[in-house]
Amino acid sequence: RTSHFARLKVGDNDIIMLGDSLINGCEWHELLNNPHIRNRGINSDTVEGVRMRIDHVTQGSPKQIFVMVGINDISHNKDAHTIAHEIIQMADEIHRQSPTTLLYIHSLLPFDASLHYTSLAGKEAPVRDVNTLLQQHSSEHNYTYIDIYTHLLASDSECIDLTYTNDGLHLNGNGYNLWAKVIEPYINTEKR
Repeated sequence: RTSHFARLKVGDNDIIMLGDSLINGCEWHELLNNPHIRNRGINSDTVEGVRMRIDHVTQGSPKQIFVMVGINDISHNKDAHTIAHEIIQMADEIHRQSPTTLLYIHSLLPFDASLHYTSLAGKEAPVRDVNTLLQQHSSEHNYTYIDIYTHLLASDSECIDLTYTNDGLHLNGNGYNLWAKVIEPYINTEKR
């Protein structure tokens, strides 16, 4: 997918959904009814992987970039401070490369490791810590923090509400519909 994305053009009217499998798993342009939305998600991607391909996106000076990445870094035992710092560095790099682009950084999502993803077992606290750091540094680094975490959280635990997932990590249609409702107010629907 990286070589594929490298060949696809991005324009200044485009809205880029950038990240890992959580981005890749949705037909964003259809769900949000906006033909300018471009999906640049890659399964199993990490913060470093996304950072290494942002120039394919920023060279077109897109109108908006929405980023969701970090859960794979958590599963690889990277600490919360390092993950948040790398995401913030990537945000700064996006601003340097494309200063007119509006940038949105999503929270990491809750999960339920008991269903399938045992590499995430016991790692609820680092997810919350990454989210806290991303939220705390948003104004200083000129991005909008979007909290998806609390919308998907089960009311009686620290896990994802099973209404929104089939495997404890990735979202189903209900999950993506909820996510879309949360970000819809941020999507620039102005047609040029």
